[in-house]
Amino acid sequence: MPLLVAATAAFSAARADDSPQNKLDAVRKALDQGRQQQEFLNRQASSLAAEVAQLRSEEVAAAQAAQAHEEALTRLEGQLEALATEQKTKLDDLNRQRLAQARLLTALLRLARNPPSGVALAQGAPVDALRGGILLSAAVPPLVERANLLRIDLNTLADLRSQIEEAESRHRIESDGLVKQQQRLRDLIAGRETLQAAAEQDAASNAQQVLKLSAEATDLKDLIDRAEAEARRREAEAAKQAQAAREAAAAQIASAAPPPVVLRGEGSQGPEVRAAIPAPEAADPTRPGTIRPFSEARGKIVYPATGKIVIGFGSTEPAGGTSKGMTLETRSGAQVIAPFDGRVVFAGPFKGYGQILIIGHGDGYHSLVAGLDHIDSSVGQWLVAGEPIGTMPAGEAKPHLYLELRHDGQPINPLPWLATRNAKVKG
Repeated sequence: MPLLVAATAAFSAARADDSPQNKLDAVRKALDQGRQQQEFLNRQASSLAAEVAQLRSEEVAAAQAAQAHEEALTRLEGQLEALATEQKTKLDDLNRQRLAQARLLTALLRLARNPPSGVALAQGAPVDALRGGILLSAAVPPLVERANLLRIDLNTLADLRSQIEEAESRHRIESDGLVKQQQRLRDLIAGRETLQAAAEQDAASNAQQVLKLSAEATDLKDLIDRAEAEARRREAEAAKQAQAAREAAAAQIASAAPPPVVLRGEGSQGPEVRAAIPAPEAADPTRPGTIRPFSEARGKIVYPATGKIVIGFGSTEPAGGTSKGMTLETRSGAQVIAPFDGRVVFAGPFKGYGQILIIGHGDGYHSLVAGLDHIDSSVGQWLVAGEPIGTMPAGEAKPHLYLELRHDGQPINPLPWLATRNAKVKG
């Protein structure tokens, strides 16, 4: 009898381990582990995304401050040039009148020593004395007027020199501010590149692909088409890799717990309950929280650099032909920023354009910025309007930046899409 009781207990225990409730508990445990891993990945992604967003915001602010210093320096240099021209004009005028001024001072000195009131007492015929008095009386007012004008000119010249000194002082302050902002931008960009590298593993292959695209493309339209096709290929490959990673993570969770099971309710005829272990997912931490659609871009695209427009859309270019974009004359080494939200589809040299950056904005729209000396953005990088993307050549006095806007591969006039010069950007 005791043996029967023990066997029955063992059989009951075996039946209990294989019971639907225990299987459900095991699956719940596996699901809980999956959720914990998903939460861990989400926390990691959120932390990296927060760092990227903070750096992006600081970069936009620093780039905006750098461009403000550049604009102030350009204005001050124009003011200094105008003041210097005016000062030279005054000095030349004063030099031309030097002899007349010397004669004027001599005449005034003589009048001071022998005023008209003493002429009547002088020797000679009364008629001659009268004539001399009349002549001197007529000569005095113009002499006095010329002396007053000379005093005004000298005061103006002194005021000009004071204005020049003040403008030069402000110029030094703005120059120091620009240097500090440029260094801050370099530090921020270095930090962002480190975070970008943590999120992207194929930077080297992207660089090789850029060189290949640049060599194979025949013109800008062909380059954009090829770059977009390559971007779609990379996105598909990234999605495939992400799916494989999620499946591997799910398999790892499943290996530590009983396999997914099919459970039934009370009795063998009860409804089936299927339990599946979720595959963890992680969002792209480098993507900004909000990417504005290009349908909202009209009148909001920011100028990529400070400067004046020297060639407009549809104008005749110096080398001949019609401009398909617009050209800005910038400062040497000027900071260049993204004109609108989007993602970089090409960054590198291209025949006849130097270093160029192409940003895809969606809906078939692309912006192209060319003429840069250095690019601070990489293929696949997300951008917001105002984010620094590179700098102009520092060795040229007045380098030219080319901006082109295209829709479905065809160039369109960017001017109606551009914001006013004093519009601010937000990171």
